[in-house]
Amino acid sequence: MASHPYPDHLFGDLDQAVKGAQRHLAQNKGLHHAYRVSPWLPEPGKPFRLNAASSLDLPFREVSLRYSLDGAAWQEKPFEGGDYRWDGLTWCWQRDWLIDLPAMEEGTELLYQVFAKLPDGQLCFADNQASEAGGATIFRLRFTGHLMPPVWSERAIVYQVFVDRFNPGAGSQWLQTSDLTKPFGGTLRGVTEKLDYLKDLGFNALWLSPIFASPSHHGYDAIDYFRVEPRFGTEADLRQLLDSAHAKGLRVLLDFAANHCSSQHPRLQAALAGDESALPWFRWKTYPDYESFYDVSSMPCFNLKPGSPARAYLLEAAQHWLRLGADGYRLDYADGPEREFWVDFQRVCQEANPECWTFGEIVAPADEQISFAGSMHGTLDFLTCQALRETFATRQWSLSRLAAYLENYRAGFPVDFSRPAFIENHDMNRFFFTALGSSSAQEAALRLLYLLPGAPIVYYGCERELTQRQSIHANNALGFDEARAEMDWERQSEANSAKVMREMAAFRKSNPWLVRAHWQTLELAPEIVVFQAGAEENRVRVVIRREGDEWRLTYG
Repeated sequence: MASHPYPDHLFGDLDQAVKGAQRHLAQNKGLHHAYRVSPWLPEPGKPFRLNAASSLDLPFREVSLRYSLDGAAWQEKPFEGGDYRWDGLTWCWQRDWLIDLPAMEEGTELLYQVFAKLPDGQLCFADNQASEAGGATIFRLRFTGHLMPPVWSERAIVYQVFVDRFNPGAGSQWLQTSDLTKPFGGTLRGVTEKLDYLKDLGFNALWLSPIFASPSHHGYDAIDYFRVEPRFGTEADLRQLLDSAHAKGLRVLLDFAANHCSSQHPRLQAALAGDESALPWFRWKTYPDYESFYDVSSMPCFNLKPGSPARAYLLEAAQHWLRLGADGYRLDYADGPEREFWVDFQRVCQEANPECWTFGEIVAPADEQISFAGSMHGTLDFLTCQALRETFATRQWSLSRLAAYLENYRAGFPVDFSRPAFIENHDMNRFFFTALGSSSAQEAALRLLYLLPGAPIVYYGCERELTQRQSIHANNALGFDEARAEMDWERQSEANSAKVMREMAAFRKSNPWLVRAHWQTLELAPEIVVFQAGAEENRVRVVIRREGDEWRLTYG
């Protein structure tokens, strides 16, 4: 198959053999647990099991559980040795270990570590291979019957607003539109003014890019998690947006970046100035060198270990905006902080708003995404995004591969684990650009997106077939900002993509059973695939055809 001029790299090429093998080696050496819990979401009042695995390139003789129910007193209990499996990449035996634990009461939080003992008495802790408990990975499980996503989230149809690039508001013009790395001038009032426009397209939820005070246009480097960025407006403007959206039946999700902040954050500046009380806020290599997000020095990483001041600060901030009226959070770079942090985060969010919805950005294979069950309501469905882009936009997937994917893609995930899906976002080339301007490709991908079980998310401008000047991967590109052009409000004629969204939103709302539908292939040929989604009276027949350079998707 011919290569595509604008290939995707959604998973950082982890889906390619070489990088995939490197990941496998890294995750299967030593002792590993990776939140392998059975069931994935253990319920209060029911027993459950923990699983671990060891790589027998070291003579592990026994594996033990170190646990606490109060964070103070710790106990130990041995795992049982299980089956042996030969692993061709690590070139040694892997052994499974398991431990069955009794039922826990509602509200119990279990803190635990998993460790193995070597013949010389040395210890090895999963998953970071630490040799002592103080530096080892801490796992956390919370037993509650209130971890299910809110009912409204199943019927959510979400519009992703990149606030700075969406709408400056009545009486205001864009600040500038020539430099993609600088602010354009979108505002919260500008979003409020377009609520009727979004509702008419069939959306019932918004996801706003970060709105906290920040030196950047994108906001993923906050300097104050309790203040709205003045360029976007005030807290009163946000409250007006929330109230207006709710009055129109729309929910509003905020983007929350917990892993890192801006290097201009007052606590980092204090730490660098010698204030020792600020040091515990951040992760340090050797002072004054701090750890940062992908080694970008302008984004220092918070220290979010239990008891840290940064952790308390972020948990308080999360509750603050929910109490103001936000309906939940999209959690940026959620695989940055330890999973046990997110258990705490989820707890405080539900205390502030029991109907909040949380889902994480975890650009990782399915097994890693599943491990976040119990620490948030779900994860963004990058796997389905890849399937839709590789089928319709780049045409690197055959229809038979798409058919196999759709029949099985939900099989390994817990039934109530949210999997909101999308065809593009702010960190990848726009679909319309990648599809080389093919309206039929985008329309087919959108129809399928709305028919699938996961809540659909649409990136701003998709309805207007907004594109970009060049690939985010081009040699002279500005990276992700290439896919963040300003909204085109001057276009008078409506693109067909907008009509497709309106049509599919109505169909989805009138057929709520789609969120639980199983897909099966009825007919398959190189240029056509026929599916049935659902069963008996709640079912729909979906036909996808490729006709030369054109796509057609019909349903009924």
